[in-house]
Amino acid sequence: MPLTDVQWVLGHAHLSTTQLYTTAPDEDVIAAVVAHHARRQEQPAGQEGAGAAAGYRPESLNVLFGQRPL
Repeated sequence: MPLTDVQWVLGHAHLSTTQLYTTAPDEDVIAAVVAHHARRQEQPAGQEGAGAAAGYRPESLNVLFGQRPL
């Protein structure tokens, strides 16, 4: 949904007011990423996309999941 539609639904006079709601706190983003990867780990073996996604740096995932500091 375009942000201008959200602005209209919420009755905001200025788009900048609506934009205040578009920035998620860091902890919410991290929780969503952790939940996403947990769901991927629960997929049956051999299913497309099971395990860590290709293209991610393993050291970044280790830091994200608290396995190893930077």
